[in-house]
Amino acid sequence: MKIRPIIEGQCVIVPSAPVMCRLSEAGGTRLKVLLYILASPEFDPAEAAEALNITQKSFNAAIEYWVKAGAIECDGLAVKATPKKETRTKDEEKVSDNVTVKRPKALSRAAELPRYSADEVATYVEEHDIGDLLAACQQYMGKMFNTAEIETVVAMLDYLKLEPEYIMLLFAHCEKMNKKSIRYVEKLAIGFFDKDVLGYEELDEHLRMIEAAARLDKPLKKLFGVGRRALTQKESEAFERWVGKWQMPLDVIEKAYEITVENTGNASIPYCNAVLERWFASGYRTVEEVEAGITEYKHDKDGAKDKKGSFDTDDFFEAALRRSYGDELYDSVLNKK
Repeated sequence: MKIRPIIEGQCVIVPSAPVMCRLSEAGGTRLKVLLYILASPEFDPAEAAEALNITQKSFNAAIEYWVKAGAIECDGLAVKATPKKETRTKDEEKVSDNVTVKRPKALSRAAELPRYSADEVATYVEEHDIGDLLAACQQYMGKMFNTAEIETVVAMLDYLKLEPEYIMLLFAHCEKMNKKSIRYVEKLAIGFFDKDVLGYEELDEHLRMIEAAARLDKPLKKLFGVGRRALTQKESEAFERWVGKWQMPLDVIEKAYEITVENTGNASIPYCNAVLERWFASGYRTVEEVEAGITEYKHDKDGAKDKKGSFDTDDFFEAALRRSYGDELYDSVLNKK
């Protein structure tokens, strides 16, 4: 298929190679920023972010992304760098050698969205035509929203500058997780904002990981003796990584657990993570592949397929563990200190 663009007025020249190689991972926000700055090389970052309906934090991150990709150079931008001898306030950050921009005040994960009056909410709804968005969110929650709940959606749009599709994905996720609370959605939105997860594609990937891990939440908590207590952030991130990002089935995780206990004497999640990380890097996705890899390793190391005994921790896992967690944590896990 061959397409001929309709060219009217000023053209935008897009550097093909650095853009095409990053296109699959760029996401909508980064592409919007790229087109904007190519079409308007001289701009004010705050005005540009407002025009694109995104946060300035997201705008700045997109600029840095395309600079690193080699698609743009900072010398042609209107905003010049602050000289090295000058100090920047804590609300400023250096995006590159030639660009210094004002950062929005960071939100705390425990923070609440700002309050809007009933008149402000009504005005925003009328002016921005968000009826379809509200209808979809209400359907996901299974109820009609009151003024306070509509206010939360408005704050996500107006204050966090999240796109409607992004917000609908959050609500769809909450329905899947049976978390039908507007406060829960608000916490998710603020949490992802703090983590700079601002694009639809990035959010979709994170939510898929969370949902996959949730399906194995009870078996994994039972396996590692977590009990009924809530997971810590690091534990939760590890489970999401194993099941979501690495797509490890439960029986493979159980195999890694057995090796962890055999070598450390306890159910160490960091150690188990290093084992699974090595298997993921080696392309192992089933217990059969893991066991074949173990057999091959022992055969290559000792010249005997039938060698008995547990893993040689110092050779097979120590390098990966020390690389991932550092000497101090590695030694503490194995009770060497």
